[in-house]
Amino acid sequence: MQEIISFNITNNTNGTVPTSILGNNADAMDTTNATTKYQWDLTGFTITNENTILIQYKPNGSSLYLIAQLSFNGTTLQSVCDALNTLNVGFFFITTSGASTFINNYNNNVAFADLQIYNPAFTTALNYQFNYSGVGANTKILVNFVNVFASGSPTNTSGNVPIIAGDFIEFQGDANNPLGTNIFIYNVTTSTYIYNVTTSVLLSFNQNFTILANNSYLIGMNG
Repeated sequence: MQEIISFNITNNTNGTVPTSILGNNADAMDTTNATTKYQWDLTGFTITNENTILIQYKPNGSSLYLIAQLSFNGTTLQSVCDALNTLNVGFFFITTSGASTFINNYNNNVAFADLQIYNPAFTTALNYQFNYSGVGANTKILVNFVNVFASGSPTNTSGNVPIIAGDFIEFQGDANNPLGTNIFIYNVTTSTYIYNVTTSVLLSFNQNFTILANNSYLIGMNG
């Protein structure tokens, strides 16, 4: 006797969403039965000279967001989704609602934050340099309120954080910074300090600034 099992599957979006009937936990692109929806409003956005994507994401349970920087070719939002799908963190797809257009991702395993599409030829740089041997100093760099860098102590590290003009930056530290530590935010383009202090007491700080177009910055601590 042959038994027939049938499924009724409904796509409640107006986008094309690949799926697996039974699901495959080993496939990071398979988000079958995911209930958490991430959505970015791209209404009115037209690709002209943009060719690069920044997206903030983190695995569930992580306190620190990663920033992926991806290149893409094309002049449609589908080319953006194609590039995002190379991350293997769930499937990105396009939907519309009325006159609005969105990029979406259903995902219960990865959390997403900011998505930006830009041309690096028209952006800026944010570098960091931390060099101190004391103990107890903990620092963070946040981009648009999302933690993208954290450092304990002692440390000797340098690098850069991908940013674009208009990003809101926060540089934070706790109250255990050693005495005599030089803490600074320096605009390299204008040769001016946004913040520059050498601690004479245990100091906590939270300094913020907005990235200006065609300006480069250096954040640092020495002590």
